[in-house]
Amino acid sequence: MTTSKFIAAIGATMVLAASAGAQTVQSSAGARIVAPLQVSNQTALYFGTIAPSVDSADTVLVAASGARTCGDALTCLTSDHTAAAFQVTGDPNRSYTIELPTSIDISSGDDSMTVDNFAGSKASGTLVAGQDSFAVGGRLNVGANQASGEYTGAFTVSVNYQ
Repeated sequence: MTTSKFIAAIGATMVLAASAGAQTVQSSAGARIVAPLQVSNQTALYFGTIAPSVDSADTVLVAASGARTCGDALTCLTSDHTAAAFQVTGDPNRSYTIELPTSIDISSGDDSMTVDNFAGSKASGTLVAGQDSFAVGGRLNVGANQASGEYTGAFTVSVNYQ
C-alpha cells in the first residue's frame, strides 16, 4: 500500500469513528403565561372636612381600617372620611406585594398640604380565586391657619407578583 493510500484509509477510519460516537438529542421549550396583575381604586382616601387652628399646625390620621384621629388643634367637622380601597385581580392563588408612596402633596390653587405615613391594611396578599383587596390610610399635615379650599391630589400604589 502506498503512503498516500494508507493516510487516506486512516483518515476515513477516523471520520467514521468520530461520527459513530456523535449523539444528538432534542429538548422541549415552553412557558406558562399568567393572568396580568391588575389593581383598581374603589374608594379614595378622604380626610373629611376640617377646621384648622389659627396658630397651631396639627394632623389628621385616617387608618387603613377607616378610623380617623383628629389632632387636638383641629376640629374634624364631618364623618365622611374614608380609607382608600383597592381591588387586585390576577392569576389565582398567587402572592403579591404592595408598594405605597412615602408622601404626596394635595393642593387647592397655590396652597398645599402634605399627606404622608401611608399605611396599608397589609403589605402583601394572595389572590384567592384570582382576587383580593386591601385598604390604605395616611396622615394629613394641616398648617396653622391653613387656607380654606377643596384640596386634591393623587398617589400611586403598585402591586407586584411575588
